[in-house]
Amino acid sequence: MNAMTSLQALCEHVTIETANVKVFTLRAVDATAEFLDSLEAGKHVALHAADMAGTHHQRLYSITRKRGADRFDIAVKREGHGGVSDQLHATLQAGSTTSVQFVAGDISLESVLGCRQVGMLAGGIGITLPIALLRGLVERARRGLAVPDVSLLLCVPTIAEIPFLHELLELELTTSWFSLQVFVTREAVNNNGHFSAGRPQGQDLRRLGNPESVVICGSHGFAQGMREHTLAMFPASRLLIESFTPPAAPVTAAQTEAQTDATLRLYLNHNDQVLEPPAGKSLLDMLETSGITVRSLCRAGICGHCRLKVSEGHYTLEPDFCLTDKDKDEGYALACCTFPQSGTIKVDLTTTA
Repeated sequence: MNAMTSLQALCEHVTIETANVKVFTLRAVDATAEFLDSLEAGKHVALHAADMAGTHHQRLYSITRKRGADRFDIAVKREGHGGVSDQLHATLQAGSTTSVQFVAGDISLESVLGCRQVGMLAGGIGITLPIALLRGLVERARRGLAVPDVSLLLCVPTIAEIPFLHELLELELTTSWFSLQVFVTREAVNNNGHFSAGRPQGQDLRRLGNPESVVICGSHGFAQGMREHTLAMFPASRLLIESFTPPAAPVTAAQTEAQTDATLRLYLNHNDQVLEPPAGKSLLDMLETSGITVRSLCRAGICGHCRLKVSEGHYTLEPDFCLTDKDKDEGYALACCTFPQSGTIKVDLTTTA
């Protein structure tokens, strides 16, 4: 991960990819050499931008293409929830600027080079990571360099919502090393050719062959489900996982029974402070709302920056993608994947230093 940066990115061009997805070509203004060196397709940039209500947040977007030393593309999907992506989709245009905080991510073209077979699993806008890697492989192949055989399984609601579909189909038709299968969840399709009805199941991963590495990108729920299928099918494969959405708050028995008398308290070990936030949000959100600074980047259980210790009380730990069994046995958790419910929960923030 790179150190925090603060600079402006000028939007030079906007392309409409689908009805809900736009691709923005951005140019980093007055960027340091360190920042420019960190720009790689497949990694992601953190934008600091407002949502539709005017509240600023940090949000991550894959670099889908690098266009020179200081220019790069990101794809933004309009989600319809009033968030940062909706605001960017509606207002970012050629000539306007947005704030870039840093470049992060451990997955780039180098991550898949040297493999003979690579599997890719993408959900919705999660296609941005595979398309970035595939474009890099295409350039290598054009120069006569070796590339792995790649199989992509893509899960989308409807065919019309598939970003980069023409590019993906053309790639399969013009190369011998790439294959595509699309799973469509919300419209009827014939189960033949490139399109299948429903969500990919464990047995569908056989289409990936025997991959040495598997790239997974999508919502937190999609990434977790595909990770479980992949571990069961290919236990020796190296997993490369990205997720840009936080885990959903679990519905607990306490919530369904409306136990309004069950008070939630957070006891902070480092300063003996006691907070009483309402349940229903992640520990990371609770701490930040209370003005407590917590190191965090991805907010999706990927990077591990918000690692801390929690104990006592009632809380739920949603799956993460970076803590080991040893970490968990020692009481470590990720603030973004921890959902306090009731009782006094002890929080040790000093482990995030």
